[in-house]
Amino acid sequence: MDIFPRLINGTLREHYILLFGAASTVAVFAGFVGAWFGARYAMRSAVAQIEATNRDALSGAQIRDLANSLETIGLEVERIAEAQRFVAKVLVDRRDILPAAPARRDATEITPH
Repeated sequence: MDIFPRLINGTLREHYILLFGAASTVAVFAGFVGAWFGARYAMRSAVAQIEATNRDALSGAQIRDLANSLETIGLEVERIAEAQRFVAKVLVDRRDILPAAPARRDATEITPH
């Protein structure tokens, strides 16, 4: 078990950093994928509705603005994901700087709560 000995046999705090980093990464990725497919669905349904009703409900400029807005949202989600990766990297880098975990108590010691 020498693959990640310090991480696996580390303190509970290090396990939480790993767990929350992984959960945050999964959540950001799922949000990005959901936003991407949701935006594609919304764009397709808007175009289909325009074609079905044969009305000029949205002009070409409005469709371009909508497409630009969707691209902007995608870029912002990517920036959020990059910030999350940076924070996770900083936390992992700083785990050596943080003070050591307190020593365990004896089983005979009684706590006030």
